Amino acid sequence: MKVLHFLPQYPGRDGTSAYGTGLVPALNRLMPGSAAIVSLRHDGRPAPAGVEVLNFPARRCGFHLPAILRRDLADGRLTADGVILHGTFNPPMAALGRWLRKLGIPYLFIPHDPYVPGLMMHHRWRKAAYWHGFEKSLIEGARAVQLLDASHEAPLRALGCRVPVFTVPNGCDPALLDLLKGPLRVPGEGEAVRIQYLGRMDRNHKGLDLLLEGFALFLRSAVVPPAVELVLTGNDWTDRRWLEAFAGRLGIRDRVRFTGPRSEPSIQIQAEADIAVLPSRFDGFGLTLVEAMLAARPVIVSAAAGVATHVARSGGGWISEPTAGAIAATLARAMGDRPAWKEMGQKNQTYVATKLTWDRVAESTMEAYERHFC
Repeated sequence: MKVLHFLPQYPGRDGTSAYGTGLVPALNRLMPGSAAIVSLRHDGRPAPAGVEVLNFPARRCGFHLPAILRRDLADGRLTADGVILHGTFNPPMAALGRWLRKLGIPYLFIPHDPYVPGLMMHHRWRKAAYWHGFEKSLIEGARAVQLLDASHEAPLRALGCRVPVFTVPNGCDPALLDLLKGPLRVPGEGEAVRIQYLGRMDRNHKGLDLLLEGFALFLRSAVVPPAVELVLTGNDWTDRRWLEAFAGRLGIRDRVRFTGPRSEPSIQIQAEADIAVLPSRFDGFGLTLVEAMLAARPVIVSAAAGVATHVARSGGGWISEPTAGAIAATLARAMGDRPAWKEMGQKNQTYVATKLTWDRVAESTMEAYERHFC
């Protein structure tokens, strides 16, 4: 069994790159030589240790595929039992999916995000045209679609897709704990309370406007600790300036800190917090929150994120609807549970280290590959 994961911008700082970095080595531990990544990067960025990357540099974006990639697939120089395509509304995926169908090479598709209204209505006319022109045929040409949470099937079916689906969650590497340095913060035991969001500065998808508004409502309540701050860390692709201005309009600028991207491992950043938060309007899973769980942090997670299923099972956090009022109420409830934060964090760490390791995920993933490719 040999599968190729098509991740055009690998290695990068996006969630699909993190997925490839975790899963591909785990698949190869399970079955040596069973997985590799196909990348189109042209900047010479080195791949992480232990990840086989087949690079076909491309300087053009969009629907362009390098001629050498198309040739190597067509003449059998690049052989595989199947290909895994990643990500919604992604032109290189549509282009490669079309080429694979032409060659008769089977593929699976992982959208990573659910096709919920929050996704489909953002730039809705552009999305509608792309859906009918490319996305739907990409999905329907797949042997199956891999979902990160079972709740993602209903939105896909609502769009008329009848392709087989299976569910395998994201994973995490317990060895990340070895990266932690210095004395670790014990959740809830310090005088100050730090609430940490880690991810890209995206107010629509990640719900950061809802988080700021909910935090402002929470600060007006009677249960606020004397020193509580909200820290937002991550790359600014579009929205940081808007979010900073919004915090100012809400009158909470002195309680909110924007750090920008940080060079430390994300698990180290999460371990500096008392509580980690993911307020997304929609989210495929939420790998950074899994790392916070591994770092023994209690978490607040949107009910619209795939990882919410696992937070409910672990008993290590609070699940909130993605609205400002619900986030404020959940923050207040979390403050009332402050004596339990340490225990909740430990429950999260145990759950991730036993249920959500990449090795466990690789076993389920390999079973699915064997069903659909063999």
